[in-house]
Amino acid sequence: MSILQKMAWKCLAGAFAGLLIVGICIDLFIRFNVKGGGFGGVISILVGITIGVIFYIRNLPKENQLDEREKTIAKKSFEWASKTFVVFMAITMLGIFEFSGARSKIPTYCLPYLFMTGLFIAQLVESATILIWCAKEQADE
Repeated sequence: MSILQKMAWKCLAGAFAGLLIVGICIDLFIRFNVKGGGFGGVISILVGITIGVIFYIRNLPKENQLDEREKTIAKKSFEWASKTFVVFMAITMLGIFEFSGARSKIPTYCLPYLFMTGLFIAQLVESATILIWCAKEQADE
């Protein structure tokens, strides 16, 4: 298993650990009937983001550890993740505009949630793309 594949697996594990913690926090806030206009959601999102960032920074490979094939795969997977993020944001924003109308009000806490959801999806796409392309190349050999 290459360094890039290990990084992708660790990023997937970190993403799902963050998602699990966010889910547990939201469940606890609902179960104990904590009110505060989205304050519980904000705290749980911050905890999930912190865990995700820690996993991501700890698992970044050094530039000199990757060979040319892995650098190409990393670059292509980042491009796919970026495209996914842009498409997700465009569909989400147009969907909000279409369903809520131009004159209605959207709660301000919804926009950071949508942004973080887009980043989460992009990270999943990047990690999955790395794993798929590495598996394809190993199958070709």
